[in-house]
Amino acid sequence: MTFATDIPDPEPQRLQPKIVVSDESESYGRFVIEPLAQGFGVTLGNALRRVLLNALPGTAITSVRIDGVDHEYSTLKNVQEDMIDFLLNVKGIRLKSISGNAGSLRLEVKDRAGLITAGDLEPNGDVEIVNPEHPLLNLDNNKAKISMEFSFESGTGFIPADDQNSEIIGILPVDAIFTPIKRSNFQVEATRVGQVTDYDRLILEIWTDGTMSAEDAVKQSAAIMVDQLGPFVSLGLPQPEEEEEEEESDILPPGMGGLLIEDMKLSSRTQNSLRRGNLTTLGEVLEHSPEELLALRNFGDRSLQELIGKLKELGVPVIDGA
Repeated sequence: MTFATDIPDPEPQRLQPKIVVSDESESYGRFVIEPLAQGFGVTLGNALRRVLLNALPGTAITSVRIDGVDHEYSTLKNVQEDMIDFLLNVKGIRLKSISGNAGSLRLEVKDRAGLITAGDLEPNGDVEIVNPEHPLLNLDNNKAKISMEFSFESGTGFIPADDQNSEIIGILPVDAIFTPIKRSNFQVEATRVGQVTDYDRLILEIWTDGTMSAEDAVKQSAAIMVDQLGPFVSLGLPQPEEEEEEEESDILPPGMGGLLIEDMKLSSRTQNSLRRGNLTTLGEVLEHSPEELLALRNFGDRSLQELIGKLKELGVPVIDGA
């Protein structure tokens, strides 16, 4: 005779945890994951939370250029907010990238009074403003006239304005909040499988800024964790041989790789665009494709053609139109 207590419980390593979405909205998600082997609730919960808060990509405004304003201590005529308050409001604009490219948004207001919101920015096919009701500034009277350009980029985490060095007068850097996650926490409870009661139930809660759903955030975080753990899985195994990259000396004349951008006698616009992309030498520039260069802020077709012409002058082999 076999009693219920004699039925063996499933082995922890053979458990197949199930994920249940217990609550979800446009900017919130609550996920229940069970059963997990004892201790894995905290292990997975802590790892997922850290990836959620620090590693997910997003798009944010990085700087503002305002006609008639040279620095953050300037004032705008007929605008109630000072420049510091306005820049703080700009931080709250949440953008959802469509193309993944960097770009700019314009705000033109004339003969109008009252509240100006993020929805008043001119549309751009590269991004979508998910909080158009977000307030930017208040105009005192209908004689007000303002013209602004907001530059946006994609990235991860948070970059303070102090780290965005710009030597161009009139460019006001903004604290860039790239992460789409506003808050995340987890808790671990005990659960049972059969007669065993020491399994873990992980409850994960996520609040987003609306540019990404909580479910997508979990998927991307898990994919990042798997990608980072991949090398540990193959530890000690033979690694595939990588093709040798073409040596720089095969492309550049001797000693040209370290040539500084400043010494190439490019126009100020082209030079500043390259420097903002952290490209300081000729060798670093040639590591990027034309498409990657065109994605740099203020680096357009004219700048690309200027660069190609300069490379030819320096004796660097290039392909026209490349």
